[in-house]
Amino acid sequence: MEIQLDILSEDLNDREISALRLELLETLENVPQVDMVKPVQEPAPAGQKGGLVDALGSLLIAIPVEAITGVLSIIKAIASRPGQPPVVFKISRDSVEVTFDPRSIAPDEVAALAEQLRPKG
Repeated sequence: MEIQLDILSEDLNDREISALRLELLETLENVPQVDMVKPVQEPAPAGQKGGLVDALGSLLIAIPVEAITGVLSIIKAIASRPGQPPVVFKISRDSVEVTFDPRSIAPDEVAALAEQLRPKG
């Protein structure tokens, strides 16, 4: 299963969003259940050389369906540490999209989000 994780924040500048994305990327690369994690690519701005660039604050994550709750819990733990500026995550899979604030979501709500993201059938 592939999900896209987008970091949304009005309180972080581009450098801070990039640093959080890098921390999440490096952490998730070391989680055995994560099959793949990489920056999302988008077309380069007009006038810039190169066809694709990394999208600011976005990751593509491939995981087995049964690992989604654990991966969301890791993301929550990193983004809700004391002193971490407020962020909201938007997670999408196919036509399903959920958002959550890692500082205010309870463990049972993480499990409910994971259930929403799981493929049906």
